Amino acid sequence: MTTNKLDSARISKMVTDMPAFPRSVQEVLALTNDINCAPRDLVRVIEHDPVLRGRMTRLVNSAYFGLSRRIDSVKEAVAYIGLNTLKHLAMSVAAVGALPKKNKAGLQMDEFLRDSLAVGAAARWLTPRLGLGTRDGDDLFLAGLVHKIGQVVLALHMPKVFRAIRQRSQERGIPEHQLELQVLGTTHFELGALVALKWNLQEHIVDTVRHHWLYSPDVERSVWMDGLFGATWLLSMINGTDRAPQSKPMPECVVALETRLGHPAVELLEERQSLQDAVKKTKAFAEIT
Repeated sequence: MTTNKLDSARISKMVTDMPAFPRSVQEVLALTNDINCAPRDLVRVIEHDPVLRGRMTRLVNSAYFGLSRRIDSVKEAVAYIGLNTLKHLAMSVAAVGALPKKNKAGLQMDEFLRDSLAVGAAARWLTPRLGLGTRDGDDLFLAGLVHKIGQVVLALHMPKVFRAIRQRSQERGIPEHQLELQVLGTTHFELGALVALKWNLQEHIVDTVRHHWLYSPDVERSVWMDGLFGATWLLSMINGTDRAPQSKPMPECVVALETRLGHPAVELLEERQSLQDAVKKTKAFAEIT
């Protein structure tokens, strides 16, 4: 495989070409983070975004809520959905907006979205087990949604290289990010962090995307890094993909997670059904996109 080292100018252009994080979504996230948020302010933002309004309406009328009558009013929908679900819907809409339906790399976007939602749900599920509150859980959900957005950047701009790296990873059992570093001089984790930065996401989310699956003695592990790592690792264990090259964790990351939890990480698998139920709920978000 020939090297295609990316210089800073090429990386910058690739990231710049990614769709912008919708302004309406940024407003929803800001409003729902405010304890004094007024529902009427949320209604105003949603009513001015036809995409967000349409998907919220489909969600509230989906089997997920099982209402006995149809809801068409934004005001009523906000009341039924609640702030947390609305925030997660807004995040999902933003992530979907960054995912083109087709690409030459063969990256299956529907599957990519389902996997991203699953990681976000698993990360949020871990929140109380890490001693974090609801708002931190929202940050972890968002980090899970965008944790592999760097793969989309590569798939769109370097489809042949993306396919070659994925194939070589499977054939030789080498994690994709290691091959990316050898071939490109960067990783999809780094590209994803740069996209998160472009989207004006909070600094700790940017750092979480960049470092969650990698360990470096020069980087202090945060609870968000450990939470996102734990989510991806747990799902790989449950789905039986933990032996796949891209799912092989660095032992130091496992140790950091266990130190944070205060017990062996495998004990989390005793709550497998609870985790699977949390992940299952995210199907509603995938179905309305």
